[in-house]
Amino acid sequence: MKRYVNLLMGALLAWAGAVQAADMSVGVEGLKNANGQVLVAVFDRAADFLKQPVRVAAVTARQGTVKVSIAGLPAGDYAVSVFQDENGNGKLDKNVVGMPVEPYGFSNDAAGSYGPPSFQDATVRLADSGGSATITLR
Repeated sequence: MKRYVNLLMGALLAWAGAVQAADMSVGVEGLKNANGQVLVAVFDRAADFLKQPVRVAAVTARQGTVKVSIAGLPAGDYAVSVFQDENGNGKLDKNVVGMPVEPYGFSNDAAGSYGPPSFQDATVRLADSGGSATITLR
C-alpha cells in the first residue's frame, strides 16, 4: 500500500509540473482609431519568429489602449508582434516597397533597421507566475 501511495504521489507531482502554465498580459498602446481588430502573435523560437506563432489572439480595437491575455504559456522567453488590422482583411497591409501601412509593434518596442527586429531584441521573459508586455504601435 505504501508503495502505491508513493507512486501516486510521484505521478501527481509530475503531472502538476507538466501542466503548470502562466498567463501573459499584452498591453497595446497608441491606437489612433477604433477600426478593425488588434491581432497578437506570440513566438517562442527565433527560427519561427514572424512565421509560426505558438499563440495568437485578437481583440476589438478602440482608440487608446487595449489589453489581450494569452493564457497557458509555459514559463520561458517569448517575442510578441501585434498589428491593428484596420480593414479587417486578416493581414498586415504593406505599400509597394514593403513598408507596413497599418499600425504595428513588437515586444520591448523593438525596432529593426529596414525590417523587423530580431527575436532577441523583442524577447520578454515569462515567469512561472505570469508576466506582461506593453507594446506601443507605430
